[in-house]
Amino acid sequence: HLYDIAEGLSAIHKTNIIHRDLHSGNILINDKNVSIYNRIKIGDLGLSKSATEADVNDTYGIIPYMAPEVLQGQKYTTASDIYSFGMIMWEYMTGRRPFWDRAHDIELIIDICDGLRPPTVDI
Repeated sequence: HLYDIAEGLSAIHKTNIIHRDLHSGNILINDKNVSIYNRIKIGDLGLSKSATEADVNDTYGIIPYMAPEVLQGQKYTTASDIYSFGMIMWEYMTGRRPFWDRAHDIELIIDICDGLRPPTVDI
């Protein structure tokens, strides 16, 4: 599934769109009698914007999936989406949401901006 998510995100970025709210809850999986090309969908594109329209004043998302630069008030970029995809990969590989053991508050934001990442795990 991770490859398909990466392909979908790449397709979005090729149209010069930034998702801006990419997290596991926006990954739709249908394994029932569909071709391999229709199993994974990236949903909730309502907050998406053209890369040229992205505004520094807009901040959206679920904290554990948000890139540090966005949490620091910088504008969303394709790199921000890729950071979010990295958090999705971590979740898929561990079975836990990033920072599952932390409150989603200002302290977590500060820690992420200071370089905190979910721990590496043996799989």
